[in-house]
Amino acid sequence: MATDGKQSTARRDLLQQIETDVQKKWEEQKVFECDAPDSSSEKFMCTFPYPYMNGLLHIGHAFSLTKAIFAAHFNRLLGKKVLFPFGFHCTGMPIQAAANKLTREFDVYGKPYPIFPPGRPQPKESSPDVIEIDDDGVTMQWKPPASTGKKAIKEYVVHMKVQDQDFKIVKKLPPPSPEELKAAGNKVRAVLPIESGGCVYKVIAILEDGSSCPPSPESDQVSVDAAPKDKKSGATGGKRVAKKILAKSGDAAFQYEIMKAMGLAPDDIPKFVDPSYWLQYFPPLGVRDLKRLGTPVDFRRSFITTSANSFYDSFIRWQFRKLKQSDKIGFGKRPTIYSETDGQACMDHDRAEGEGVGPQEYTAIKIELLEWTDMMKKSFAKGSKVFLLAATLRAETMPGQTNCWILPSGQYGCYKGPDSEVYVCSHRSARNMSFQDILLPWGKPHCYMEVSGQELLGKKVKAPTTKYDHVFVLPLPTIKMDKGTGVVTSVPSDSPDDYAAYMDLMKSDKKREFYGVKKEWVVPFDLIPIIDVEIDGEVRTMAAQYMCEKLGVQSINDRVKLAEAHDTCYKLGFDKGVMSTGPFKGQPVKKAKFDFRNVMVQAKQAFTYSEPEKKVVSRSGDECVVASIDQWYLKYGEESWKGQIEGHLQSANFVSYNDRIKESFEDAIGWLKEWACSRSFGLGTQVPWDEQFVIESLSDSTIYMAYYTVAHLLHGEGNLDGAQGSPAKIQAADLTDDVWDFVFLNGPLPKKSKIPQKTLEKMQKEFRFWYPMDLRVSGKDLIQNHLTMALYNHACVWEKESDMWPKSFFCNGWLLVNNEKMSKSKGNFFTVEEIINNYSADTVRLAMANSGDTLEPANFDQTVCNKAVLTLAVFLETMKALVSGSEPLDAGDEKTRFVDKWFANEMNRLVLESKKFYETMYYREALRTCYFEFTSMFDQYRDICKAASCQPNKVLTLRYLEWQMITLSPICPHFCEHGWSVVLGKKGSVLDARYPAPTAPVDTSLSKQGDYMFNKVPHDFIKLLEKATKNGTAKSAVVYVAKEFPDWKKTVLAKLRARQDAKKLPLVSQEELKANAEASAQWKEIMTELMQDASLKPFGKHLGPFAAFKRDEAAAFGPSALDASLPFDELALIAENVPYLQQKLQVKVEVRSTDSASPDHKDAAGNSQPGKPGIHFEVESSKGGGGGGKAKAAPAEKPASNGKAAPKAASKAETISDLKKLNEHLSTRSYVDGGCKPSQADAAQLAATSDTVSSDQFPHVARWHRHISSFTPTQRAAW
Repeated sequence: MATDGKQSTARRDLLQQIETDVQKKWEEQKVFECDAPDSSSEKFMCTFPYPYMNGLLHIGHAFSLTKAIFAAHFNRLLGKKVLFPFGFHCTGMPIQAAANKLTREFDVYGKPYPIFPPGRPQPKESSPDVIEIDDDGVTMQWKPPASTGKKAIKEYVVHMKVQDQDFKIVKKLPPPSPEELKAAGNKVRAVLPIESGGCVYKVIAILEDGSSCPPSPESDQVSVDAAPKDKKSGATGGKRVAKKILAKSGDAAFQYEIMKAMGLAPDDIPKFVDPSYWLQYFPPLGVRDLKRLGTPVDFRRSFITTSANSFYDSFIRWQFRKLKQSDKIGFGKRPTIYSETDGQACMDHDRAEGEGVGPQEYTAIKIELLEWTDMMKKSFAKGSKVFLLAATLRAETMPGQTNCWILPSGQYGCYKGPDSEVYVCSHRSARNMSFQDILLPWGKPHCYMEVSGQELLGKKVKAPTTKYDHVFVLPLPTIKMDKGTGVVTSVPSDSPDDYAAYMDLMKSDKKREFYGVKKEWVVPFDLIPIIDVEIDGEVRTMAAQYMCEKLGVQSINDRVKLAEAHDTCYKLGFDKGVMSTGPFKGQPVKKAKFDFRNVMVQAKQAFTYSEPEKKVVSRSGDECVVASIDQWYLKYGEESWKGQIEGHLQSANFVSYNDRIKESFEDAIGWLKEWACSRSFGLGTQVPWDEQFVIESLSDSTIYMAYYTVAHLLHGEGNLDGAQGSPAKIQAADLTDDVWDFVFLNGPLPKKSKIPQKTLEKMQKEFRFWYPMDLRVSGKDLIQNHLTMALYNHACVWEKESDMWPKSFFCNGWLLVNNEKMSKSKGNFFTVEEIINNYSADTVRLAMANSGDTLEPANFDQTVCNKAVLTLAVFLETMKALVSGSEPLDAGDEKTRFVDKWFANEMNRLVLESKKFYETMYYREALRTCYFEFTSMFDQYRDICKAASCQPNKVLTLRYLEWQMITLSPICPHFCEHGWSVVLGKKGSVLDARYPAPTAPVDTSLSKQGDYMFNKVPHDFIKLLEKATKNGTAKSAVVYVAKEFPDWKKTVLAKLRARQDAKKLPLVSQEELKANAEASAQWKEIMTELMQDASLKPFGKHLGPFAAFKRDEAAAFGPSALDASLPFDELALIAENVPYLQQKLQVKVEVRSTDSASPDHKDAAGNSQPGKPGIHFEVESSKGGGGGGKAKAAPAEKPASNGKAAPKAASKAETISDLKKLNEHLSTRSYVDGGCKPSQADAAQLAATSDTVSSDQFPHVARWHRHISSFTPTQRAAW
């Protein structure tokens, strides 16, 4: 953390003070307020889904938000008028449910200072679901009470019971100290005794006055394979494995506890039982946190939702009347996810768990029970019929039934059905059916009695549509009672799971004996072929049997193999299968699936019912069901409406930034169907034509971006609910549909409006200038609902103006913190306020930019924040020194020295690369080029000048500082504003500067010369120096430069160029050559041609290596590598930069042409070639006693796979040898380990990576390689 150490605290405090000063300046100058101009101007409107105001903004919000922030800042640098508005969502059940929950807690536990129970005791796990115990017992832990009525805890008393025995006290312990509590993750820990059999624990906290808290919830049952050592008998002890034998129960937080964790004082928490207080309390804190983050929001346009804001309420009513007029809204009973506690539909934003889950329709097969249990015979009247209800998604396969599966340990209910029918199914499924009017009464189905699965085992049943007169109920231990009915049909010819379980019983006497299954219940019932499907080139009549035998499935425990078999059978069966039996024989399964189900339903052999696809929990805490209820719903999925947005998605008018985002929208459009848009109560706007209903929270959040364009005329800053009146003197009652039509739809001017015409025209002008929305940024979770709904609603309201539909959506993945999922228990969950207090706004924004930009999980690394606190503060000091003159600069012409021309060219290159990344919203890459590489390039420029005993050019240095402030300002605006205005003394704001335009076209030749001179040559020479000085010390060196290649090499190069011109030269690496037959054949032809050339025969052994080396160079750097000479004066370039080489090599350096080589330097001179100078070191031997040693030559050898000198320690780090994988790894990283600075991982990877990396094939590796190579071996050794 940035507060570790006095110096780091000072630097952080400096950055925070700068931010305070800059934000004050922005506030005074109103830099983010922008109205539609009178003259034409390019504009950019960016929005972000308004966050729900049931708490504080956290870094998950901030991560997605920064994408919009960076885009807004960047487009402003392009000279556009930029609008970034921001609202606060309060509609729906989350606030209402939290207020209700808090009210219930006060009612139960006391008010204003409640006394809560401790948390549920849970074993401390060494791995998921497994704990270790020792002779002293098992370590259990629990949360302390959220509140103890302002009384101190005296002690904890732990009770334990074994199986069905009574609880007994097993331990008393004092409360831990605050330090101990924090170290244990805010949990109380205790080692408790454990006995053979299942042990259950509960905890009671005794308070200082002798009273006690309510007892904690009971723990899950914990068992142990052997009891701990008996100390009296001396039985063997040691560690043993204990397991929780039941599913983990949650330890849900009290709402009071949640409020307390937000920093609320106990005296203030009771105010939140009133839902309206939430609307007053949290939105202003959202504004506070957004301002601290430096969000460029026009807060005049901010507002809250719900009917508490009469202006927004009017807008939503208008929107819904438009939808109804367009016949996009219907009414009727619809299967809907439903909360019994809330008494209404539970839509996505109303859920604590299960967002995106919809109803799943099942076919309930009525399997008649022919043999009743004894209790049934006593309970049910004669003439009654008892049916086991089996839920299936594959009704068409029912002719293939050979038995019926039941869970032996399961508990089932016998429920009153229609007429004299009795339905046997799980209690959970019966509850779902009761909310769909299948079982009565509503929500509380009448249960005659319970029956266990064991009692049903072996009973005869009549399975409808199968050829057998009767089949038997058999055991299946893998049945889950939390899905379906707990009764499962068995079609082993089609289902691999059924086949494996059936074969277990068919073939294994032991298995039958274990479950008490008689042979005659299984063996007489052969598999029934029902579907013909082609698998592996042949038609299979029993796909399940084929796939299980093919994959070697041995039993139902082969879960991985069974999953593969299941996927193959079901996918191919549905897509390509043909019915081979039954009334639809010969028809494709796709068609027969629904026809067969309809036949069974009409014959009263089955009925349809629904339940949630997955578990859904409302914010009120109850598990939701599917209910058939009257409701208003939006007709999403209607073909013509759907076609409109599909066309927009595929058009040139919409940008999704990457193909995966677009694919996700395509899936969402295909999935999204009729959507319940009303509920019975909660916060929000009433349905205009049916005010007993309230519009649900996602449905009122689809076109509100248009409302932003006029919100500043209705609200003004600090007037979120509009209660202070409109700045334009508008009354909410005057916002009629005619007014909204005029403003948003170019309707006629309202004739009788009380709003002045000038004001109406101003509102219309604002909308027409800012719309359409240019960019909306969101997390990927909103693709499936909100974002797709926004497309639908825009297509309806602006049906005749498709140019008003959203222009682009950018979506990102989840945010990890330090490579872990955010969690308060892990200590890596932060509110925006907390993380800024720990570091600073700009360092947090920089770390956010460095986190990632794709749909994959991004990683917010706190070490990046720490490093940024240091580097930004140091940069400011350097900047001050350069501007003030305390670090002198050269006032000469910036076009005289090569190093100046090179640096100017590199600045031009980097600003262009950064612009490209900003435009495509690859902010990690933009940060790399506009900051990490930019600062690194300037540091290298200063080092080169220093080595040459000269000074950096003043014009270039000031240009660099200005450009650095501008290009980094979207990410670190406070830092850059301070640098721009205070240090550089520029007028105005850096936010209004223009993005740098290159001073000249980027000269790739100049870039290559710089890379050659400042990276390649010194690194190659340092490597040779290390070889030459193993037994001595170098005193001087002579560099030999070849003007041209020897004749034989010219011949080789000419032939390679000819092949390249004929497009017959394989420009691939040696590794790729082996895998590419065509390229390999081409290269073989080239080598044959070279070997057959008589003039080349004397150089036969050198031909292959030289040709391959030049091929690899051409593959990496382009065909110019095949030229017989360099496009620049190599001798003059090296001679000009001798001081730099001397500084790097720490020896005196002389430069000569190979023509002037002395005889004793012939090796170094003879091996020189254009672009690869040789060097001869004069070395003084370290052996012997005193005198001078003889000279040693270090010839310029042909480069190895890497010409860089890497520290030995780096080779120990893990490296990636596959360039394709390395390129993928570096596509989202500036450095190998993902940090913001190079490390030993980069040094090690550099040593393992070839010099000849193709920038076309592996652009990210090439970029990284170029950057890391710019550091000296000494610098790399210090990483």
